[in-house]
Amino acid sequence: MITFINLPPFIQSVIGVYAVILFLLSTAGIATGIMHKHVKVVIISAPICVLLYLLDQAIFDIISGTYVLGRFRNAEKALEEVSFIYLLVILVVITVIELGIFWYNRKWTDNNITARSIKEAIDNLPIGVCCYEPNGQIVLKNHQVEKICREYTGEPLLNAVTFLYEITAGSRQIEKDNIIKLKNGSVYAFNDRVMKEKDDNLRMLSIVDITEQYQNTKTLEEKQRTVSKLNEELILYGKQIVASIAAKEILDAKVKIHDELGANLLASKRYILTGGTEAERATIETVLRNNLQYLKQETEITPTDELALILDTAQKLEIKMNILGKMTDLEPQRHIIVTGMHECLTNTIRHARGDELTIRLEETDNEIMAEFTNNGNAPDKEINERGGLALLRSLTEKNGGTMRIDSAPRFVLTLRLKK
Repeated sequence: MITFINLPPFIQSVIGVYAVILFLLSTAGIATGIMHKHVKVVIISAPICVLLYLLDQAIFDIISGTYVLGRFRNAEKALEEVSFIYLLVILVVITVIELGIFWYNRKWTDNNITARSIKEAIDNLPIGVCCYEPNGQIVLKNHQVEKICREYTGEPLLNAVTFLYEITAGSRQIEKDNIIKLKNGSVYAFNDRVMKEKDDNLRMLSIVDITEQYQNTKTLEEKQRTVSKLNEELILYGKQIVASIAAKEILDAKVKIHDELGANLLASKRYILTGGTEAERATIETVLRNNLQYLKQETEITPTDELALILDTAQKLEIKMNILGKMTDLEPQRHIIVTGMHECLTNTIRHARGDELTIRLEETDNEIMAEFTNNGNAPDKEINERGGLALLRSLTEKNGGTMRIDSAPRFVLTLRLKK
């Protein structure tokens, strides 16, 4: 009969190493059973662990040559008397039991929430999480916050308060979020808060990757600056157009008055040469006085404010302007309304043949409404928007407003402008 004592030293060493591995697995099974409160696992693993301990010590004594001293004499005697086949059977049975315990613990861990599963879930979060005590001692942290700390400071995360101080000192405040930017261009927002309102002994630092949102915000801000610049140029361009058209209207009116003045002078000459009635004389005198009075205003300073310019132009052209409501001081809304006044003034003179323009203004928290009507003739057909009206619609819609024109039963132009 072959016993353990009769085996070659190499085989004895292999069996000894294998027995040590089984002992360690048994010890781990006991620790896991205690942690998960599995009483059956502990009861099964405990005697196996003791048996493997005695077997390992006996094998060590035999291999080292010290078994003759009798420290584990009973176990050594068993190895001398028991067949090697029986020893292998025992080791195989123990192996099967340990594998069964391992499989049971693994299955239980996969189907139940444990501290390890919580840690694994936190480590897989895309945001950085660090729970710590007020003195900075870390209770829980995941891989993401450790990675961010190493990239930002060049050191591992050992004290949460020190790390928070460093990122706060190097952050920029945007509304309620603290923003930090890493050397690789990534941008993160971080937030530090108490985990429980009634217990300030534990705090949580969270760090979120907002690189894409940050870049989108930067792009949007740049576009807004470009749009604002274009709006300013458009407003200036519109004011220049209004001033230019108003000056042309005044010039046309003056040319007409000059022509009328020449005709009146010819009428005065006929009156003097051929004689006439007192009524004809009074009419000629009134017309000449009005013409001269208007021509004397050529040296007056043109108002610089575009609203004052329109009102002055209307007065010189003898068009009554009725403004019902308060004119806004907001830009570009004020400029758009004045542009509408100019277009409607031109329409009143050229097409409607009227002498009175009414502008009704209403203002709410969200918008400004301007309605333009005149006392002239209603349009005989649908109005074709071109020239000044097309420019007015473009200016209105580019600033988020709406423009509506009604032709019947009378001309009404309505502007609704957002604040």
